Amino acid sequence: MRSILAVLTVAATAVTLTATPASAASGSVIVRTLGEATWGIGDPRPSECHDLGPGFHAVINETDGPLLVFPDHACDGEAILVHAWDNTEYGLHYSFQALT
Repeated sequence: MRSILAVLTVAATAVTLTATPASAASGSVIVRTLGEATWGIGDPRPSECHDLGPGFHAVINETDGPLLVFPDHACDGEAILVHAWDNTEYGLHYSFQALT
């Protein structure tokens, strides 16, 4: 009985140690400024806060997962949910987080 328990413990430990961390969302997040300049952030990692700086009015989600877009620079406050392959229209956006 102890050997079965030992084997199960070793197996559970091996699974825990070999689990891969959360991967990045595939695709890019495109941001547009008030002057219509655009730039992108490729493959954003889940839960990482991306500060966009001042003046961004549109966030285009070209990833395979949802984003949260925030009205401040620290991914705090009331967020807008932007689904995969969707975008925000207008309004000042200062940071975002990928959810998957």
